[in-house]
Amino acid sequence: MTNFSHISALQKTAGITLSKPVQVTLYMLLSSLVIWTVLFSTYPAAHNTAHSTRHHTLGVACH
Repeated sequence: MTNFSHISALQKTAGITLSKPVQVTLYMLLSSLVIWTVLFSTYPAAHNTAHSTRHHTLGVACH
């Protein structure tokens, strides 16, 4: 057996990291974090942009 027949730890990690379920999970977590941050932000620019969405879809009071 040669060293080339064994999958290195780096290749195993890359295979896990780049798998579709992991990509989908990371994408959904990042998307959820961005949406949560915008909808519940007190930063004026983000708050004013998402203001009507907050009230009409979530029933979130902000005043």
